[in-house]
Amino acid sequence: MVIPSTVKVPWTHAVGLSLDNPGALTEKIKVRSDMVLKVPDNVSDEEASMVEPTAVALHGIHLADVKVGSKVLVIGGGIIGLLSAMFAKKEGASFVAVSETNLKRGEKAVSLGVADKYYNATDENMLNEVISDTNGGFDIVIECCGNASAVTSSLVTVRPGGVVVLVGVATGPISIPTVVAVMNELTVKGAIAYTKEEFATCLDLISNKQIEVMKFVDDIVSYDEVQNAYLRLTSGNDGAVKILVSPNK
Repeated sequence: MVIPSTVKVPWTHAVGLSLDNPGALTEKIKVRSDMVLKVPDNVSDEEASMVEPTAVALHGIHLADVKVGSKVLVIGGGIIGLLSAMFAKKEGASFVAVSETNLKRGEKAVSLGVADKYYNATDENMLNEVISDTNGGFDIVIECCGNASAVTSSLVTVRPGGVVVLVGVATGPISIPTVVAVMNELTVKGAIAYTKEEFATCLDLISNKQIEVMKFVDDIVSYDEVQNAYLRLTSGNDGAVKILVSPNK
């Protein structure tokens, strides 16, 4: 089905997602008053900027319904992936792993304490290793990349009857082996953004010091340094997962 350009899908006008509604790097932005939350005095501007990605991760974890003892794989070691791994541990998962093509990001997931193990996504033996480590596959896989390889990996690394949550967003059609989902009777869920309640919850968690988000921030740059920051984040060989932009630098 092709959606006509005249049909307005709700999320296509969301702040930060649409092409005609500005998001980051703007001096001012207009939003609905009922969507504004007061930032507690003990939360810094830098911490406040981390509420949004933290809420995205929490929403995915809620959809996955992580339970005490769950074995969880997060595919993608970017900021959403690492925050998802953090919340999986917080919910009581007994084994949390991160799959990444970027060695430095994978190692960071373990060194920051949000993952018990890092799998090299380019290793042809990864699937055998997963089956051995989990006795048949992960209970839950959180996919945070959105490309065909990552989605396919999520379908084959989850156990029969398991749950896959697609947090990553593909920019176009992708080809995946749906037969795996059918034959193993998988539950596959899509996740977009977060609820207002989840956003408020993350702000409270940061304010109450129940989670530490600044450990995920690699750098704070000025507007002049933005282009280089993007290059670092997309290079595939830099360990950075989150770089903040400060208009005051």
